[in-house]
Amino acid sequence: MKISIMYFSGSGNTKYIADRLKSKLEDIGFSVKANSIEEKISFNDDIDLIVIGGPIYAGNVPEKLIKWLLRNVPNTINKTKAIVYSTSAGLINANSVDSLASKLEKKGYEVIGKETYVMPKNFYFGKYKRNTEEEIEVMFTNVESQIDVLVKNIENNNIEKINNNNKSIVSKDILAEVFSIMAKFMGKSFSTSDMCNGCGLCAKQCPQNNIIIKNKVVKFKNKCMMCTRCIHSCPNNAIRYKKQQYPQYKIKSYIRVCLKTN
Repeated sequence: MKISIMYFSGSGNTKYIADRLKSKLEDIGFSVKANSIEEKISFNDDIDLIVIGGPIYAGNVPEKLIKWLLRNVPNTINKTKAIVYSTSAGLINANSVDSLASKLEKKGYEVIGKETYVMPKNFYFGKYKRNTEEEIEVMFTNVESQIDVLVKNIENNNIEKINNNNKSIVSKDILAEVFSIMAKFMGKSFSTSDMCNGCGLCAKQCPQNNIIIKNKVVKFKNKCMMCTRCIHSCPNNAIRYKKQQYPQYKIKSYIRVCLKTN
């Protein structure tokens, strides 16, 4: 079976799921490719299963991922199977899988799975509190078990077609659109401290090309999507939100620790 995993990931949670799923599926003999939508990879016609994932921003995946799916995922007449997934700090507003599933079905895909993975917060400004180390370890452990179940079901062709909840899809997509507008204004609250050395990493990694650097001076434009990648990837933790410094979410350090315990 040939499998294509496509995703958008802000600070690494969604990428982590894609990479773990790819690794586990390859271990049992499947041919798997996992790519970010930022890589602008085109699909082959001989894909047996497509997996699409993204993070939850205000109850839906980012508008960037929705537009990418609509523009880049081709229609199929072969009822190609599909699985959608999201990563979220909780399950209450994790409605994005319904939105993704609905759009894939309209393109002719048979959506056979919808997965939501609870992952550590990377957005903990204001009232949003950062997860404790113990909470993070439990999340990674639970996610590993959840992925194992999905892989086993794919291996055994044991995933039954699901009836998708297509109600309120329009309102969910409006939420994504509204948040994308809000994010542009929220992004103007980013700045840098005197710890910034002008290395340019934030500008290179920004999925919206929202950051420009001139003479080692960092400026934030009006295209932010609030993925927070800039904050968490800065080597000096020099990026501020509303002039406040926040601890960084370094997913790679947790990956090393949590995988050792599994």
